[in-house]
Amino acid sequence: MIAATWAARLAPEPFRDFLPYASPSALQVIHAPQVLKRALEVTQRFSQPSERDRHAQALEASLAAAGLSADIGIVKEVPAQLDVAALDDVTRRSVGQRVLALYFHLLHWSGPLFLDLRPRHLAWCAERRQLLFRPSSLWCRPDAEFMGRLRALYTGFYQDDAAALEQGTELYFWRSKPTAGFPQRIKQLLRAHFGPAEADSVKFSIAHFRATFDAIFKEAASSGARLHPDLAFLGVELVGLYLTLESLGVPLDVRREFERAHGR
Repeated sequence: MIAATWAARLAPEPFRDFLPYASPSALQVIHAPQVLKRALEVTQRFSQPSERDRHAQALEASLAAAGLSADIGIVKEVPAQLDVAALDDVTRRSVGQRVLALYFHLLHWSGPLFLDLRPRHLAWCAERRQLLFRPSSLWCRPDAEFMGRLRALYTGFYQDDAAALEQGTELYFWRSKPTAGFPQRIKQLLRAHFGPAEADSVKFSIAHFRATFDAIFKEAASSGARLHPDLAFLGVELVGLYLTLESLGVPLDVRREFERAHGR
């Protein structure tokens, strides 16, 4: 409780909406000074909409170059927040697949990560069957090495690439020396989070997200591991992603969108 109160007081205002979804165990395994410094940098940009607009335009061009502009449109304002209750199951699946496509595109393009993927920043254009996304001013530019290892983590999981998985899991013991066997234990916990790699039907749950990452953080804490600072900001993005996909309430083919973004 004391740690949670400490985090709530220190976290810059734009991040406070996400704290209820964070595990208190996370505070034991982050490089706190680096995370706080980067959070303050993100907050400074929060009041600079012109920079956000520039990156949003670049994202629109990147989606077009990837052949995704018919599925995903970038807007300055959403006409109305995503109304899941008004959508049938087929449309919900279309929305969900496009949200996943947006997430994986953000992991592969050369621009920053837009961190807020909650329903308030999304809408559905029924006429064009297009997901509309309003990038918020909550964005960051992680280290290039972090992004490379994050892509490797997904590659290792979805393509059963042991070397890539090894590279990616190092994010969970960054600049630390955990106890023997930690890499193997963390891989097992990450697989529990991802679910079966071959599954083409995944139903998202924020409760599953919290439970599996709580197990990861507790293992890291007990093993003396520390996480890469940028994982804290990826966590913010994942919270919004899970909240949106859980609200849809339909199973989705995650592997398909990963492979599209990965160029397969």
